[in-house]
Amino acid sequence: MKIVSSEAMARIDSRTQAEFAFPSMLLMEDAGVKAWAILRRLAWGGRRPRGRLVFVAGSGNNGGDAFVMARQAAVQHVEPLTIVLAGGRPARGSDPGRNLAACDALGIETIDWPVQPDLVMSRIAEASWILDGIAGTGIKGALRQPLSDLVRCINQSPGRKAALDVPSGVGDGYTSGSPAVRADLTLTMGLPKLCLYLPRARALCGRICVVPVGFPPALVEDSAIAGELLSSRAWKRLAPPIPADTYKNRRGHLAVFAGARGTTGAAWLCATAAARARVGLVTLFVDTQIYPVVAPKLTSVMCSPWDPPDAARKRGSSERGEDAWDPSRYSGVLVGPGWGHSEDKSAWLDFLLSLPLQGVIDADAITLLGRKAAAREVNLGGRWVLTPHPGEFARLTGVARDDVLDDPVGHALSASGRLNAVVVLKGHSPIIAGPDGRYWILDGGNPALATGGAGDVLAGLIAAGIAGGLAPLEASRFGVSLHAFTGALAARRNGWFLAEDLVPLVSRVLWR
Repeated sequence: MKIVSSEAMARIDSRTQAEFAFPSMLLMEDAGVKAWAILRRLAWGGRRPRGRLVFVAGSGNNGGDAFVMARQAAVQHVEPLTIVLAGGRPARGSDPGRNLAACDALGIETIDWPVQPDLVMSRIAEASWILDGIAGTGIKGALRQPLSDLVRCINQSPGRKAALDVPSGVGDGYTSGSPAVRADLTLTMGLPKLCLYLPRARALCGRICVVPVGFPPALVEDSAIAGELLSSRAWKRLAPPIPADTYKNRRGHLAVFAGARGTTGAAWLCATAAARARVGLVTLFVDTQIYPVVAPKLTSVMCSPWDPPDAARKRGSSERGEDAWDPSRYSGVLVGPGWGHSEDKSAWLDFLLSLPLQGVIDADAITLLGRKAAAREVNLGGRWVLTPHPGEFARLTGVARDDVLDDPVGHALSASGRLNAVVVLKGHSPIIAGPDGRYWILDGGNPALATGGAGDVLAGLIAAGIAGGLAPLEASRFGVSLHAFTGALAARRNGWFLAEDLVPLVSRVLWR
């Protein structure tokens, strides 16, 4: 499903009316009726609601959707109902005004904020559910008085909250700390809105459900829309097929450079996760000094002692009869988890980047790459995936971490284009940005995945996709969705889990 900015959704709405002759009243009716049906199913299992319902509505189209929902509730004999007018009465001949007139005719209690503040606060305080239709996606800047006080009153109520389209106060330019409704459920109209999934706003949205308003498919499925919402089940169609008569070399051979003194667990996690993700062969290269610690922990993953300075000296010396690292043996590379930041590893990273191989650059290798990117433009040839968390991304690009969190999609796309590499910006809703300007967001929301080592597992899964034959962009979507799906399964089975708990589950998930 496509994901759009609020501005892009407004253009779709306008074009639907101008080019396809859809009446605006019809679109409002469709949105409100379907939103009410979804709310009734999710909140009350299709049964009649109990307790007071309060619809808090602005004077625009968002408020109009709320009036339609209130009317639907009334004709289905739901009571008691209250409408709070947050922006005065809408114009009588407007779509919201006509829908409010229908609510008036049905006898629904209507009160005005801030004209009747005590009554409004009383009704909101006693509500079982509050339907927020104050301000939609057209908001510019932060909510001001008196609406900010109304939002504060809503948030203080013990009743549950459902936001229509977006929680009021959230928009394309939302910044942390601005007044906004904290919703338990967001019913977003037509298409998912990008602002709902950004780090600063996602916690305000609760569960996000898309209301399938009847916009023309040509507009909502337009290939020119750059963003898509990535399903946690996407790995099922992205996993490369494996013939029944295959053998290990045909399933790919991944070279992993990971681990250092004190970070041997990162090496085990990423290499073993890759091996569990259907790669036929995985060879882990670790510093000679930690080889005696790491090797006994591995059975199916081949472990090779590796001395960075010596490897750098020999890497091109096969014509002199010395053993050299042979890139032709491998179909993919993963470099960086727990690797350290030494100069000899920086030199080896240069060597790997010069090869015609595809792979994943993670963790410490991202920091090393950032030092190079600060000195000159780095073109990664479209062959590599970078998997930074926001702090690593800041070190890579020089963008302040807070700025990254304010506009993660924009910064990820900028870095992806500049470096000519796929960027997977990790977080509770990870973002995949491609050099061609396309991007994907996965709505994760699994706090159990916020555990040490989970990122190493993700790097291994993406690298497994590359070694198994997927292009970097497809491998990123494969790994991110598989990681999220496996994390959700681990949480259901184990509750809070450790990163190593994910590894055996990967094999079970992929076998299904």
